[in-house]
Amino acid sequence: DFRADGMLFAKLLVSPMPHCRVRRIDASAALAMEGVVDILTADDVPSVDAPGEPCLTNEPLYEGEPILALAAVDETTAADAIEKIKIDYEPLPFVLSPLDSLRPGGPNGRLDGNTMIGRDLATIKWTEEDFAAAPEGSMAMGEPAAEWTVGDIDAGFADAELTLDETIVHQSLTHHPMETRSTMAYWQNGKVYVHTSTQSLARTHAALASMLDMDIEDVVMIGEFCGGGFGSKISGSTIMQVPAIFSRKVNRPVMLRITRYEEGAIGRARPGFQARVRIGFRADGRITALDMYVLGDGGPYGRSGDNMSAGSTASLNYTPLNQRHRGVAVYTNTPPKAAQRGPGGAQVIGMLEPLMDKAARELGIDRLALRKINAPESDVLFGPRQTGLTSVNAREAIDQGAELFGWDERMQRSGQRNGSKVTGIGVGLSPYTAGSRGFDGLLVIRP
Repeated sequence: DFRADGMLFAKLLVSPMPHCRVRRIDASAALAMEGVVDILTADDVPSVDAPGEPCLTNEPLYEGEPILALAAVDETTAADAIEKIKIDYEPLPFVLSPLDSLRPGGPNGRLDGNTMIGRDLATIKWTEEDFAAAPEGSMAMGEPAAEWTVGDIDAGFADAELTLDETIVHQSLTHHPMETRSTMAYWQNGKVYVHTSTQSLARTHAALASMLDMDIEDVVMIGEFCGGGFGSKISGSTIMQVPAIFSRKVNRPVMLRITRYEEGAIGRARPGFQARVRIGFRADGRITALDMYVLGDGGPYGRSGDNMSAGSTASLNYTPLNQRHRGVAVYTNTPPKAAQRGPGGAQVIGMLEPLMDKAARELGIDRLALRKINAPESDVLFGPRQTGLTSVNAREAIDQGAELFGWDERMQRSGQRNGSKVTGIGVGLSPYTAGSRGFDGLLVIRP
């Protein structure tokens, strides 16, 4: 809702293909329209090293990625002018599924690799033998990009009375906040003033200054309202650069409000998972072994750590006596991925909780009791570094919850039919590791 004298409105031209190269841009008809001021292309913005994400690009890596921006006196004129721009595209190979990229000879989401190992771009291809070894309906498991083990996984399965081997898929979900990404910028005395919607002024401020290659003192960030974010606006979005750079080019304030369609592409999504899970239980319900291989959809840019943090979350929530976790995040030509409400944890809990229910049925143990048997206590050590916690009350929470929501009484109604409706009773246990870093808080109030 911010306005400034002489403000222009910018609109984006985005890629119609999941992967292509821009050969030629003809914006002459658009620039000849009344009210159109200028265009901004990839040649006008800072370049970034791979696999970093530019704000405008001549090699879009997903459908909806911004190629150029156009500024006009109002949004309608800008939108009409975008339709007049002609672009010659060279289609390039693309991939939408991580498994397809891992197949021998499969396409990569990027020309320079399909994953990251450490800090380096790399290419991983699984063998035909890897795929042939997977039972029908099960995910193949080839070379991982990272792995860790605690205990003796083989001994853990040898001690198990029940072993489940399941392949599970957790779809990628877009954030879609109520307010699409919106930024207005103008320059005064060498400083850029940026009005934007963000979840964290501090993190966005530093990120935008870095992207613009400016001292942080020369970037003034104003963010009164967030408009929703759910993790997607926790830091500086690359698209924030467009109005800032455009404003400097035309020497006028520039507002960019992306469309709902563009938000679905530019606005980030929770990384999707495919996972092969083997989990072993003693007859009394104790988990003796948990072996997980998580294949993450990394989108085309920044590597997501969700596929590996999932192992730590599972370690804390289920306290397996022995655990192995393997993972690889594969670049795909799908919308960029980012943290979304409980990153890593939400996916793995949603995948493993149904397996806990299945194990409870096969072992003849109450579902809530099975979770309590494996719930963490105050001496818990979890994850690859065997991190400890200072406050763990999961078992107490289970007991109090069972009393408060009347678990025993509700279970008596589970499965009862009333006409076309069947009563189902569900329960789940989930942690979040935000309290494990040992931060102290300091609040600074500036007048």
